[in-house]
Amino acid sequence: MKPGFLIGYLESWGNITFTEAAAQGYDTLIMAFGSINGPDIGIYNGVFNPCPTPDELIADIKSAKTRGAKNLLFSVGGAKNNTYNPGDTPPDDVARCLVNFLKKYGFTGVDFDLEINCDPAYLCQLCREIKKRDSSLMLTAAPQINQAEQGGDLFLVAGGNHRVYDLAIENRLFDHLFIQAYNNPWPEIAGYNETELGFIPAAFKNLKRTIPEETLIAIGQPACIKGAGSSIFNGPNAGENIYQGISKQYQMICNDPQFGGIMEWSINWDKAAGYPFIDAVRNIN
Repeated sequence: MKPGFLIGYLESWGNITFTEAAAQGYDTLIMAFGSINGPDIGIYNGVFNPCPTPDELIADIKSAKTRGAKNLLFSVGGAKNNTYNPGDTPPDDVARCLVNFLKKYGFTGVDFDLEINCDPAYLCQLCREIKKRDSSLMLTAAPQINQAEQGGDLFLVAGGNHRVYDLAIENRLFDHLFIQAYNNPWPEIAGYNETELGFIPAAFKNLKRTIPEETLIAIGQPACIKGAGSSIFNGPNAGENIYQGISKQYQMICNDPQFGGIMEWSINWDKAAGYPFIDAVRNIN
């Protein structure tokens, strides 16, 4: 099975530990959210609710690795309460503090789930500085999709037309891109939009045209209808066979060298629904 094949976000305000998520078969776990406030690195609202003390969180991350978790990422950004606020702190200072925090807790990388307009050059330099300090750390981003005109190439944004990721992508600083293929029903490619199952392979094939081949692409979906405002779960393919349909779409692209796995928002929503998403995709190879 490819590294990073099963990717899920874990809500810091929820009740699922990293260990529990790893036991379900997720091999790439992403904490949503960590926080960057200038040089101060922390966790949204000050605590990872399932493991509220530093020692408990350190032990949980260590335990998850023994249960098969290969990558445990620290995500910053988010839609409702942005947690990426570096301000005018020099990128090398933020990188130093961030890498020290990751090492303390056992995180193996950073995910930028930015949904605000911010400085592309700063983000690019921050990624460079992180890699300089520890080249083993995985760097990922979770962009949304936009499109200049119907049928044209897709491009990646932090919401709206904010192309804040482009410079870092062009410089090949992200190992994986976790594409949010939901919540924006207007992009259409190969006759499909984000509410249709066919958008999964169509978007993947289109994005391959503009994303460097060494950057792996994971097309993301919500775990269930409650995981996103608009998605395939309230589109024309919705129904009792939706999860089997999701699995079939990923099977169409999983052998591509640039296939980076299956991303899901979120493990918490998957658990609430009885884990149907992970059950449907866990054996794709």
